[in-house]
Amino acid sequence: MLNLSKPGERQAHDFLLRMTCGRDRMWTLVSLRRHPDVLLCVVRWVRPDNRAKPFALAEVGLTEIAVRWRNYSSAEAALAELERGCAFPTKAKDTA
Repeated sequence: MLNLSKPGERQAHDFLLRMTCGRDRMWTLVSLRRHPDVLLCVVRWVRPDNRAKPFALAEVGLTEIAVRWRNYSSAEAALAELERGCAFPTKAKDTA
């Protein structure tokens, strides 16, 4: 899925490991899909700011240092957005 000899892809890999492993992890990874220049990750926040929306669809850049996400109330809603191939047309972090 990733070519770790490419700096951007190696950086995304390392970022995902930091976010999902160890005592200080922030996410539990539910699903992962690669698009040309990003990884789309459905995650559950370990300590969500908004308990009503503990899941997110996160976009991790492979060619630039960038992470953005939208929060969702359920894994099913986040997975449905992943299936649509969400491309984050706006920088909003939250959806209804």
